[in-house]
Amino acid sequence: MLYWNVMIQPVPSTVTIFQNLPGHWTLERDLGPTGKFSGNVTFHMAEPEKAGFLRYREEGILERSDGKRFDGYREYDFVLHEDLPAIEMLFRDPLSFGNRYVLLQFDEDTADEGYSARDIHPCGEDFYHHCMIWYDKNHFETKIKIIGPKKDHLLHSIYRRKPNA
Repeated sequence: MLYWNVMIQPVPSTVTIFQNLPGHWTLERDLGPTGKFSGNVTFHMAEPEKAGFLRYREEGILERSDGKRFDGYREYDFVLHEDLPAIEMLFRDPLSFGNRYVLLQFDEDTADEGYSARDIHPCGEDFYHHCMIWYDKNHFETKIKIIGPKKDHLLHSIYRRKPNA
């Protein structure tokens, strides 16, 4: 007889996920036929007087499929809404500053492959189908399927917590 040694993890709450985001992470993003992005991510309290508010910043190298390389960065604000419960991502770029990108409400039903949340962001005629998958306090992923007349590809990002230095 074969027995599986499976360790059952408790399903984390949205608050627990949010509380585990601060710190330093590595980021590997597959951009499909466009190329890849590799870098580092920091989540930190940019405004300590605002509880439930984190600043996200990624910095790294975009390597296009033609071999050209570029420095790149992106920022978002993550806002915890305990009443929903949900994590809201807000743009920080000058054109969309403060506008909602997605509102992530985690669903227990997908706990076998991680604890996930989904939302859709319209951008012109294109739609960004965002999925965040939380595995544990040291690993999460995002999968963003972009569909529309101008775009049709998947962005798959893998985040791993950096060990304490």
